[in-house]
Amino acid sequence: DAVDFALGAEAAAARPSITQTLPLVGGRPSTDGAPGALARQFGWDAAMVDHLLHRYGSDIRDIAEICDRDETMSRPLEHAPAYLRAEIAYAVSHEGALHLEDVMHRRTRMVYEYADEALAALPEVARIVAGELGWSDARRDEEVAAYTAVADAVAAAARTSDDAAAARARAAAPGVAAMSPRP
Repeated sequence: DAVDFALGAEAAAARPSITQTLPLVGGRPSTDGAPGALARQFGWDAAMVDHLLHRYGSDIRDIAEICDRDETMSRPLEHAPAYLRAEIAYAVSHEGALHLEDVMHRRTRMVYEYADEALAALPEVARIVAGELGWSDARRDEEVAAYTAVADAVAAAARTSDDAAAARARAAAPGVAAMSPRP
């Protein structure tokens, strides 16, 4: 629908989009019993399975592979229990996340679902990402400081009374500028 709308009615009529019939990567798996088997294997409750199916669809098997390699990955984050440790590893290994800000804001939604920009979960998330990307302790600490600065800036912006003041508060915080990717 979005492609047809963007191209306009004339283009859509001349060359109709075929995306409606193409399967999407990660599309919701069939009812083959795999989600139930994974739930039993890893001890996930119905809410966790639903979350994983909604977020990853048939790619839930990739999450399971991460958990198979390291059983600790099948456990929820201590301070963000709606997310598995494996989801953080997946954000790096399958989705290309290179920074904590990316994991917290875009690869998961925990920043919106937990108080204080999910800062309580940050140390555990940082340890997982650091392990996946081979970061030194210093690099991990830089990433934690950068994300904390972003969280502080967002909090400062939320305490303002208008958009201009919010933009100034966010821009004034150290470390808020977009970080360039680094290996």
